[in-house]
Amino acid sequence: MALGPIGRSPYGSLKLNTDGSCIDNACAGGGVVRDHTDMIILAFSSSFGIGNSAEAEAKAMHLGLRLCSERGLSISFMELGSLFLVNCFNDLWDPPWAIEYILRDCKNLIPSHAFVSHVFREANGLADRLAAHVHTYQGIFTFERDSLPTTCHAAYQADLLGQPQYRPQ
Repeated sequence: MALGPIGRSPYGSLKLNTDGSCIDNACAGGGVVRDHTDMIILAFSSSFGIGNSAEAEAKAMHLGLRLCSERGLSISFMELGSLFLVNCFNDLWDPPWAIEYILRDCKNLIPSHAFVSHVFREANGLADRLAAHVHTYQGIFTFERDSLPTTCHAAYQADLLGQPQYRPQ
């Protein structure tokens, strides 16, 4: 199943976008679940403690899938901010031992029909901002469309309009 023109999902499907962030070995992640109209069903961000970027990406995906499972949301598409993680998840590469158990659990949480792919940060702006947001506020946070952190509003609007988002490296 392919995504529609600006990355929109087919009618009735849900898409999970996640991204990880690692600053000075402090890991965090964020993500967003959208319906076929790109409306937010659920958004989240969490700090994960000490680790590396692969662990941050894997833990963000895992948290997103756990939250969906707890809420009875069935994901049809998942777009990750890490091509490395996508290739490990899709069994194209062997994952490092530190994330192998996380990937194994993720495979148990995602429906077998779901399509997992990579998305560049420029097209994954809201998940990227949610991951960065939690470096300032420690913990696990869930949001609805109307309760997104103010630092995420512009990213959400740009995502809705299909506009790429750039940030300095």
